[in-house]
Amino acid sequence: MKLKFGITKRALFIAIGVIAVGLTAGYLYFGRSTSAEDYLTAKIEKGNIRNTVSATGALQAVTTVQVGSQVSGNIAELYADFNSIVRKDQVVARLDPSILQAQVSQQRANLEQARANLANSQARLLAAESDVKTQRAGVSGATANLAALKAQRDDAARLLERQEALAKSGIIPERDLEAVRASFQTAEARYSQADAQLDQARVNEQNAGSAGLAQAKAQVQQASAQVQQSEAALRLAEVNLSHTTITSPIDGVVVSRNVDKGQTVAASLSAPTLFTIANDLTQMQVIAAIDQADIGAINSNNRVSFTVDAFPGNNFQGTINQIRLNAQNVQNVVTYNVVIDVRNPDLKLKPGMTANLTFSIAERNDTLKIPNAALRFRPQDITPEKMRELLRGAPGNEPAQAKTQADAKPAGSPGNEAGQARRRERDQQAGGPGAEGFQGRRRERDQQAGGPGAEVFQGRNRERDQQAGGPGGEWGQGRRRERDQQAGGPGAEGFQGRRRERDQQAGGPGGEGGQGRRRERDQQAGAPGSSPEGGARSDGPRFTGFAPSTSAVVEGQWRVVWTLGPDKKPQPRRIQIGITDGSATEILRGDLKEGELIIVGLNITSDTRTPNRQSPPGFGGAPGRGFGGGGPGGGGGRR
Repeated sequence: MKLKFGITKRALFIAIGVIAVGLTAGYLYFGRSTSAEDYLTAKIEKGNIRNTVSATGALQAVTTVQVGSQVSGNIAELYADFNSIVRKDQVVARLDPSILQAQVSQQRANLEQARANLANSQARLLAAESDVKTQRAGVSGATANLAALKAQRDDAARLLERQEALAKSGIIPERDLEAVRASFQTAEARYSQADAQLDQARVNEQNAGSAGLAQAKAQVQQASAQVQQSEAALRLAEVNLSHTTITSPIDGVVVSRNVDKGQTVAASLSAPTLFTIANDLTQMQVIAAIDQADIGAINSNNRVSFTVDAFPGNNFQGTINQIRLNAQNVQNVVTYNVVIDVRNPDLKLKPGMTANLTFSIAERNDTLKIPNAALRFRPQDITPEKMRELLRGAPGNEPAQAKTQADAKPAGSPGNEAGQARRRERDQQAGGPGAEGFQGRRRERDQQAGGPGAEVFQGRNRERDQQAGGPGGEWGQGRRRERDQQAGGPGAEGFQGRRRERDQQAGGPGGEGGQGRRRERDQQAGAPGSSPEGGARSDGPRFTGFAPSTSAVVEGQWRVVWTLGPDKKPQPRRIQIGITDGSATEILRGDLKEGELIIVGLNITSDTRTPNRQSPPGFGGAPGRGFGGGGPGGGGGRR
């Protein structure tokens, strides 16, 4: 049966049923008020809090020496075993020395032969030197003979001159003159012969000195070098022979033995390890790998304690000796090695044990502390803007109080319209003048949930039906044309204008407006640039600005927590937090006292499990009410 407007009776019953279900759900969702029993609370207590960093490492001796062999051979004897206590220079093993002893004998024979060659060369040198002396004596004799013959020649020359003068005067006969001239010529010939003999003696002396003597000296130097080489080879063979006896380089305990008697040791490229000896097991150390996120908190003043699986009930103490700067990068995980010295007087700790280390960074005794779940809780109706408002005015919270750039401009000045509009919007959300627009949007959400005034929401449903081509589909065609414009079709100028506006907010061309609003949000959150001067504030490692409920607990932060007021509703309290141990956090300042009840989450029961309408997934898991409330980081409560 069709009614007016072409609606069948079945469709009418379905619509009435949907409206009834929506009204019932809206009543259950909005009509029920939260009672005090719906909150999980914890008591503010005094106690001890310790901020720690955990790591693991392996115990080892401070000095560990690997004893190896520099020569190859068979193990003839072993004089040490596992856990043997040895002293420095004590014999711990011996290799078969027969091959190396033969090499020593061979090098000794080579040395004797080299020494004999040296003696022969030295004898040749002596002969060469004697020959040189003989040649020098011949030169001296030839020089003396030449001098005597020169005197005879000169005397004959003078006699010849006198006889020639007398012959001209006719005093002597010509025959006597000829006899004197023959004597002069004989003396001159003898002088020339002696001069030639002297030159020959000098040549002989030079040849003997430059060739024979130099060659004899070279042979002596070569033989001497061969002797030195043979002596070095003999010493090397003797050293290799001494290496067949393996001794301990330090006092200590044999930790490991890697060879047996009769085993062949090959030391071709590297020295094989025979024993591992630990120097002093009463002084040990642990090398711990600390993540780069925690290394900044580690220093030599930190107390270190650790446990080992062999003695689960014992806590051992250590001291930080060194923080090594050499970073270790394993699969993009950067760690730094920290060396911890450990005393082991009773020898309970063994090398190689895994130590579970705890570094004490900070510790507070008998201080007020609050559960970390209370720091993550936030009521459903509290927005981040409201949280920032609650944190305004906190001591040391100047970044959260800094004005935005738009608010900092004088009223009515150019460029201040955007800031004034946003201020009016915040006032409307808080219920101030002009709040009708915001309340209208709230009523619209209520209508969508099936509450009072849901007819408007049903109209929206009819509009979606019309878009699908049902009765009254002209509205749907209009909406479809709008989507076509968004895709770049006819009439797309309006959508493109809105797209340009979003691009400007993201920092694109003309993005100054979007960047200004982004800076305003950063300044409200206490980020850099939130000071009145526009610059970043740096008061040391403590961050005093507003931190979202999902942020890490940082010493010095101001946070908002919630207690139950007289009306059984959450009431905000502002506190400054200190160190944390992961489950509780120190309260430095604030209006909380010991024994007060603090809200840590919502108590989810079968009749109160309703969807969270405003909060995204938080620290605790999926959207919805959890053990941290409706805000982000709810903390994973009971299900």
